[in-house]
Amino acid sequence: MLLHATFLHPLLLLFFLTPLALSSTIPTTLFSLLSLKSSLSDPSNALHDWNTTTKAATGATTYPRPPWCSWSGVTCHPRTLQVISLDISRRNLSGTIPREIRLLTQLRHLNLSNNAFEGPLQPAIFRLPSLRTMDINHNNFNATFPPGFEALRSLAYFSAFSNSFTGPLPARLPPFLQHLNLGGSYFTGSIPASYGGYPTLRFIHLAGNVLAGPLPSQLGNLTRLEHLEVGYNDYSGGLPREFGSMASLSYLDVSSANLSGTLPPEISNLTRLNSLFLFKNRFAGDIPPEIARLQFLSVLDLSDNRLSGEIPSGISLLGNLTFLNLMSNRLGGSIPDGVSDLPNLETLLLWNNSLTGWIPQTLGLNGRLTYLDVSSNFLTGPIPDTLCAGQRLYRLILFSNLLTGPIPDSLAHCALLWRFRAEENRLSGEIPEGFGSLRNLTYVDLSRNNFSGRIPDDLSRAPRLQFMNISRNRFETGLPDRIWGFPSLQIFSASYCDLTGGIPQFLDGCQNIYKVELEGNRLAGSIPEDIGSCEKLVTVRFSKNSLSGRIPSELATLPSITEIDLSQNSLSGEIPELFVNCSTLESFNVSYNMLSGRVPSSGPIFQQLHPSSFTGNPGLCGGVLRPCPEPADVSSENPSQQRREKKTAGPLVWILAVAVATGMFALVVGQRVLHRTIVVYGIGRNYKREVRMGPWTMTAFQRLNFTVDAVVQCLNSGENIVGMGSAGTVFRASMPGGEVIAVKKLWGRPCKGRGTKPGGSSGVLSEVEVLGRVRHRNIVRLLGCCSNDDTTLLLYEYMPNGNLDDWLHGKKDGSTSSAPFDHPDDDGDRKKDGSAGPAGDWVTRYKIAVGVAEGIKYLHHDCQPLIVHRDLKPSNILLDADMEARVADFGVAKLLDETDGSMSVIAGSYGYIAP
Repeated sequence: MLLHATFLHPLLLLFFLTPLALSSTIPTTLFSLLSLKSSLSDPSNALHDWNTTTKAATGATTYPRPPWCSWSGVTCHPRTLQVISLDISRRNLSGTIPREIRLLTQLRHLNLSNNAFEGPLQPAIFRLPSLRTMDINHNNFNATFPPGFEALRSLAYFSAFSNSFTGPLPARLPPFLQHLNLGGSYFTGSIPASYGGYPTLRFIHLAGNVLAGPLPSQLGNLTRLEHLEVGYNDYSGGLPREFGSMASLSYLDVSSANLSGTLPPEISNLTRLNSLFLFKNRFAGDIPPEIARLQFLSVLDLSDNRLSGEIPSGISLLGNLTFLNLMSNRLGGSIPDGVSDLPNLETLLLWNNSLTGWIPQTLGLNGRLTYLDVSSNFLTGPIPDTLCAGQRLYRLILFSNLLTGPIPDSLAHCALLWRFRAEENRLSGEIPEGFGSLRNLTYVDLSRNNFSGRIPDDLSRAPRLQFMNISRNRFETGLPDRIWGFPSLQIFSASYCDLTGGIPQFLDGCQNIYKVELEGNRLAGSIPEDIGSCEKLVTVRFSKNSLSGRIPSELATLPSITEIDLSQNSLSGEIPELFVNCSTLESFNVSYNMLSGRVPSSGPIFQQLHPSSFTGNPGLCGGVLRPCPEPADVSSENPSQQRREKKTAGPLVWILAVAVATGMFALVVGQRVLHRTIVVYGIGRNYKREVRMGPWTMTAFQRLNFTVDAVVQCLNSGENIVGMGSAGTVFRASMPGGEVIAVKKLWGRPCKGRGTKPGGSSGVLSEVEVLGRVRHRNIVRLLGCCSNDDTTLLLYEYMPNGNLDDWLHGKKDGSTSSAPFDHPDDDGDRKKDGSAGPAGDWVTRYKIAVGVAEGIKYLHHDCQPLIVHRDLKPSNILLDADMEARVADFGVAKLLDETDGSMSVIAGSYGYIAP
């Protein structure tokens, strides 16, 4: 609630008449604080006690304490009673900082961090002569950085991380500044060389801006500097040799900064260095062997460069090293044996190089190894059996090498193992027993090896295993009877393994499976009818086997089935008529079987399939195949009469056939139009009834200038529907203040517990809050969530240029889009014929592709917790007003009305899943 300045003068007059008017400085302090409050928006009423009616506390002085000394966030000097500290961080405040703040002349500490302050930074702040620390992190201050920063002669600590400042960095700094953080904004230009003239500096963070030019060599003069973080910019040139003179430096990060050249050997002079991050640059040449002099080095990351040569053997002398990342370079030679002697090594990442030789056979014997990735090299020899000697290994990635021999038994008893990938090697022998007892194991890929023997029975007992791929091996045995017993299994692939026997009964043990691949084996028998209990199945691939019997009609009842491939088997009987009603099916292949009867001609899928999906079944006809023969007419005994009747009846038959076909076509089209009309307006009517049920709870993930009533009001008209997807209906909602948002009303009833307040017992709401914290320029932002006992609404940013699918291919007139935020009323640059307009050039396409990659990279690698999209497709990539790509429709799959499974709620529907 805003307190306007017009009310300040009466308040001050009242205050002058009280005994608290001890000196001329007291009303000045009150005026300054109330001016600050009047300039702010405080929707949480965090500053509710900032008023003159606050009960005065009695202190040790002769007079009562001023009321503001008891206000939240305000600290007064115990003797002078003047404000020396103001901390209003994390209070959901917004607005601007008034000039009156300069009146707090004794202020020493100012903390405004983690709010939503905006506008230019008030220059009057730089007129606080006693200010020692200032923290304005995580706000939205913008415009250029104001002049006068150097006037804060007492300032030692200044942090303004994650704002929106533009223009150049301040050229002049406070003379005794020790901590400077201007990272995460939009500063341009180069780093001022003058920064090298402030010897008191101990901490510099300028990363994540738009800085360019060379790194100033003058920074090497900062002999007291301990922390230098200037990456994620776009510099030119290389790493200055003078940086080797920063004798106190313990942390150096110049990652993702476009640096080139070679690594200067002078870097080895930084003998106090603990962490060195130079990844994602263009450094070339050898790794300097002098790096072995960095005895205190704990973290070394030189990944994503163009480094060549061999890994220096001297790295084995870095006894404090815990993290070594040299991935994605051009390194050759072998892994130094001494690496296994590093006593504290926990993470070793060497993938995507050209390394040869064996993995050191004592690696892991130090007992601390947690993460090893040596994939995509040319390594040979066996897998060391010491990798899990300390029982700490949780991630082991070995794929795309030339490794031989068996899997060590010790790995099957590695208690913390979470992810194990060894595909595309030459491993052999049997898969050892024991993996089924690993409680954390979620991902196993052993495909494209030479494994043989039986598949361990205990695998099905792995409680968290979600992905299992053993394809292209030589098992020559049957599947275990309880293979579908994995409680969390989502993907199972055992293609081209020479498997024999039949497909085991599912026995209600496949609650979470959505992909089963068994093609290219020697499986016989029938397809189990209880496959219909696998309600989340999306993909079924049983082709190239010897399966017989009928196609189970239960397959057609699966609610999410998208792909069925039963080709090249010995299946017989007819295609079940239930497939006509299978609206989710996109691919259906039953070619080269022994099927007979009519191919259905109605239903969404059968009107689109190519005849090749049914070829090789001589008994099939109709639909997209040849017409089925009519029953023979044997009533006439005169052959010549039959010929005459046939001649006469021929034209009539054709006329009748054309008429019937035309009628059927009109009927189908009419039904489709009617169905579409019923769906759209039926949802509108049902929605109008449902959204009036309450009470409502709104959870906002940023400051919102509207109420839940304003949102619900926009959803009572079918005219506001702009799309329907697999997760729900999307509405375009115009708020009273002019803001336009997209509102997704999820299908079905909310999950149990929805509507509880944050911090309550609702796991679903907790997951929604995780999505609400996602912040990235290429991710559609979740603004808030509204829910009651019957409805859940997700509030998103509105994207005016629709989705990528329509932008590339055009929208069919009258179609109902499945895109989650499709806006048919905003055509962007599309021509009237539906083709891409001027924006459809390759520069724009490249920008969109990069934006999608950045958004997915953030979700899969940088977000906490990590979020796997699982449904990435053009219709889920939206385009904002500047044609920037925004990834959408992630994380809502299990917010629908379904039984809670063991898979994380942070998942999509179905689609592409990162390996």
